[in-house]
Amino acid sequence: MKHIPIYTLSGLALALASLLLLFPFEQPLFAGVLAMGGYLLAMKDFSKYTSWLQFLTQTVAAVAVGLALEFPFETIPWLLIMMVMTLLCTFGRIMFFRFFGYTNYTWFEPTMLIAALICHVVGNLEAHSSWMTWLLPAPALIFSAIIAWGIIKDKQQLFAATSKGYKVAIGASAPEFALPDQNGETIKLSDYRGDRHLLLIFVRGDWCPGCHMMLRTYEKERERFKQKNIYVLSIGPDPVGVNREMVERLGLDFKVLSDEGQRTAMRYGVQLDEYDNAFSEKYDEGIPLPASFLVDKSGVVRYVSRPDKVGEFLNPSMIFPIIEKLN
Repeated sequence: MKHIPIYTLSGLALALASLLLLFPFEQPLFAGVLAMGGYLLAMKDFSKYTSWLQFLTQTVAAVAVGLALEFPFETIPWLLIMMVMTLLCTFGRIMFFRFFGYTNYTWFEPTMLIAALICHVVGNLEAHSSWMTWLLPAPALIFSAIIAWGIIKDKQQLFAATSKGYKVAIGASAPEFALPDQNGETIKLSDYRGDRHLLLIFVRGDWCPGCHMMLRTYEKERERFKQKNIYVLSIGPDPVGVNREMVERLGLDFKVLSDEGQRTAMRYGVQLDEYDNAFSEKYDEGIPLPASFLVDKSGVVRYVSRPDKVGEFLNPSMIFPIIEKLN
């Protein structure tokens, strides 16, 4: 029961209840407040749960807020459109992370935010202009502005850190490490030498919803990796207990190693010693960069994700042609 997304489910319940207040009881004020409460409540799971249930909840809540603001639907639904734009600004990158990644299309969030603000002003000036229509959407708009700014800032810092590439290149021997997995068992790189290919995935931590989407993607490819004799190891900066909870919550079947102090990330050159963003976890050493390395059975690196396209590793199919040659 501890891994049930309580905030998300509670938010969905509030959003659905708001629709009942609006149809047929025609109580837009109470419906709007209830729906916005559901929207904000579900946001508490923003960095923990990146599943269809969370996206469904946020969508239903955003639409319910928009419908309450537009009631009784006499003009162009500018405020409903505003809430949809706000939703896309806040959650669009995570919902479609396979296409967006960390740094692609960073114009998207600012564009959605500007469109939402324009719709907000036009809708109020043309038809509504009450305290409710001006103020009720404010929390969602403020949060979307934080996300938009954070995405731009994140891209700038990631590109600045990877401009000179990583320390470990294709053809080099992969640096050894000995790190505890989510169960506290020490795992060494050399444990797999002569036996299996390794795909090392460096993640930024359990706070990172993009990393969750990436880990879910690799989990879906589990059987295909097994057929190709590839073993996936994820490496992150969180302690064993946090990793154990994340593995259970996301339903992962591979190991997540604890690189507290980020020494392994530093040896591979995928560590940013200074990182500043409002929505990230704070670590004393900085933060790892999202990157991956394919290490063959002899311990030689055969693939490195592109430093100039951070997050490229999300697509597992990119490494399968390389594996075919190795096998």
